[in-house]
Amino acid sequence: MSAATMVKLLNQASVVPGEDGCYSTAQLLSGIYGRMHEERLKTQQQLTRKYELANKVTEASLLDRGALMAGFAQVADAMVSIITTSGLTREEKENLQKELASIPIVVDGVAKRQSKLRRNGNGQKAEEEQGES
Repeated sequence: MSAATMVKLLNQASVVPGEDGCYSTAQLLSGIYGRMHEERLKTQQQLTRKYELANKVTEASLLDRGALMAGFAQVADAMVSIITTSGLTREEKENLQKELASIPIVVDGVAKRQSKLRRNGNGQKAEEEQGES
């Protein structure tokens, strides 16, 4: 490719040289190929993230929150039934049931600590933080 063609492509892509008057490799590629290589890189990064999450599911290091809560609900129902029919005092029964009722709060707390999403003041998810993997 001639220097004139290269300069034309760089101008069309609005690429400006650095302080030293030279172009970086990324700038040259951007001028030649446009933004297509950057989009391909983003696509590859997203595919990598998708595969990482799929692997976590396969390795059972990522749990379905809904399924986990359904399982906890079944266990809690069984325990409430046992507590209700036990010989414990009313106060002891109420204390145990309050502890069981805290399971969703504990799961929410763990989820918030594990999340890489920032939350606004209302506890709602905001945009994903950049630079974390």
